[in-house]
Amino acid sequence: MASNSMRTPAMNQVIPNEIWVSLESEDSTTMKAVRASHAPDGRKVDVKPMLRIIDNILLRAAPGIVEFHIILIHADKLSFMHGTYEDKGSLKDHIISRSDVDVKLKTLASIIKKVSSELFSYNNLVLSGTFKANSNVNQTIIPYGATMDCKCSCSGGRDVNATVMMILDTLSSYSWDAKVVLTVAAFIVNYGHEFLLFTSSEANNSALAQSIAFLKQLRDITDHAKFSKAKIDAIIELIKVIMAVTRYIVELHNLPLESIATDETPMSNAKAFIPKAAYWTMLSVVICASYIASLSGHEESTTELLDLARLGSEGSKILVILRSYKTIYKEYEDEKSKPAYWDLVKTVTSTHSDNVTILKTLLLVNDGKQHLVGHTNKRIHIEELREKNVFLLVSGLDLSKEEIDVLGKLYQEAKTKGEIQYEVVWIPVMETIAWDQEKQQKFEELLALMPWYAVPAPSKIKAEVIKYIKTEWKFERKMIFVPLDRQGKFGSLNAIDMYLIHGNKALSSIFSEKEESLWETQKTWTLELLLGGIDNNFSHVLDWTKQGTMVCLYGGDDIEWIREFTKATKDAVKNISSATRLELVYVGKKSAIKEVGNINTSIENENLSRIWSDLTSIWLFWTRLESMLYLKMQQCKNSRNDLIMQELTTLLSYDDSDRGWALFCKGSSEMALAKGDVALKSMEEFSEWRDAADQNGLFPALSSYIKKSQKKQHCSRIILSGDRQEIPSKKLSSDGCECSMEKCFVYRCCAD
Repeated sequence: MASNSMRTPAMNQVIPNEIWVSLESEDSTTMKAVRASHAPDGRKVDVKPMLRIIDNILLRAAPGIVEFHIILIHADKLSFMHGTYEDKGSLKDHIISRSDVDVKLKTLASIIKKVSSELFSYNNLVLSGTFKANSNVNQTIIPYGATMDCKCSCSGGRDVNATVMMILDTLSSYSWDAKVVLTVAAFIVNYGHEFLLFTSSEANNSALAQSIAFLKQLRDITDHAKFSKAKIDAIIELIKVIMAVTRYIVELHNLPLESIATDETPMSNAKAFIPKAAYWTMLSVVICASYIASLSGHEESTTELLDLARLGSEGSKILVILRSYKTIYKEYEDEKSKPAYWDLVKTVTSTHSDNVTILKTLLLVNDGKQHLVGHTNKRIHIEELREKNVFLLVSGLDLSKEEIDVLGKLYQEAKTKGEIQYEVVWIPVMETIAWDQEKQQKFEELLALMPWYAVPAPSKIKAEVIKYIKTEWKFERKMIFVPLDRQGKFGSLNAIDMYLIHGNKALSSIFSEKEESLWETQKTWTLELLLGGIDNNFSHVLDWTKQGTMVCLYGGDDIEWIREFTKATKDAVKNISSATRLELVYVGKKSAIKEVGNINTSIENENLSRIWSDLTSIWLFWTRLESMLYLKMQQCKNSRNDLIMQELTTLLSYDDSDRGWALFCKGSSEMALAKGDVALKSMEEFSEWRDAADQNGLFPALSSYIKKSQKKQHCSRIILSGDRQEIPSKKLSSDGCECSMEKCFVYRCCAD
């Protein structure tokens, strides 16, 4: 950071008055120069991954700043000046994993390095100049704006505004949001993260931070000495506002303002205001970097504190303006879509003789083209769907390969032998952000995996259609599968769950909204219900049970437990006097599908048991269980009286525990389920129930011992994918526990 020197009172400079004038006027010479420096070349930079990386750094150095600027975006009532906020909200989807940093970000490393050199050059110049007004001071710390002769090799005399303009010139070809995020990234990497690490509340307890600070002679920072604490606090408050303004610039820049007529004054003002907000952000970054670089070894300056406070105040004003523009845009969009939205609702809810009117209402995009596109670039006219049953598949661009594979197999099966023929149309629903080449590429990659058709231009889906899907169909993130029959009547909105459970057998019930009838013949917990209709892997298990073989399905992601359990089970079976055949089959873990592939390899290499090698089938196994539970929760008034719901809840709660589980099956309906520790203990203590096994058989003796060993479960949990808003708060109870589970929300960045 800096070398130690004393600062004289004569050197306590204020920010030049022309800078404050620039921030208050849209037509100042400085702002004209800022706008003139903007020469975008059309390149597209997705700054959101970069912003998440910055968040990731700040989260570890100063969590309060991340919390402030993220929640600020969603708050309804704010007090910017003191860094406080109402609407606590929750942090969600803002922490990234290493896998998110792809090669595209690496291409920005050189430009960040170049901006960093501009910041460093400015602050190095400030720190190594000689102040003319005091001949007794040879090497001292000069604030920005002071007159000096430079004795280093860099170009001399540059003030803070000149530095900002140089950075703007370096970033001239980038969009405004990219300019700001790249500048902030350079600042955080070179100044901010270290400063915040030393000044965070955890620094006093961190031997690492204390040691680094000692070596860099930054004792005044980590000790929070009286003469520097006020400035440290002021810098932290300013960084909070910098990050909040940065995020608003990104949010506002990515709104499709170009879709609004040019005579809409508020929106044209919004586009014109972004350069000013960007200038304030970059100016504040340069000033923050300068003050951080000069923190060590000088007296506190009152004028510096006033400058920092005034900068923060100007930033707060900018935040209010940016937020007002975002609110205006939302109101504009809402008002613009109201008549069209209610026309759409009227059309969709009216009676029709066929489905074409509704399909055109929902699928026609803003360019008016009446075709759909397939994976081979084949196009069909919407009219070709007339008098056909149609599933509307609604999702974002986060559909998994497993989801597409499962639905694709059922679709192809229906095409070849299904009694009810149907078509599928994919409607990709995006948030209100700019559609770029990256999203287009992702859309095309997913479409290439699909054997059906899609809306050809997701970015041009009408706003009222998006609003209807989110409002009436409750779409958020998890895919939905909405059936529309040939007469233009919508079927069950639970179609995806029914479809995954029963396959194409469910089609007649789905299109007639008679989902309860699918359960009338299935009132007991059986192996056919658990496994039926998925693929050949599962039919083998059913064949074994019909031949008298006892089957043990087991799961989890603890490979050590798997080794111990499979060995103990094999040893127990060997020691039974009567001839007994038992097959062990590993079925994975719901929340760790990717890891299951590695576990499968270990099990196969070590010959521990049989496996299901098809990860798509394993995904379907667990997803079907979730779907069964979801439908049962909607239908069941008392979960304690429903055996299927009890077993589903218990199995899913065991899977979400830290270790494994095992389900022993004899025939179709005799099953004994045990949590991992009980299953292992039961097998290791085989000598305790060996006599009973010899007399009565393996399954009765094992089942009895498990029930005796199984303690009441005092704490269970089930993590369901997506937010099932229709699920009541208290509805579930697992086997062996007298308490009901409470519904809560778990936010995480990925499923694995």
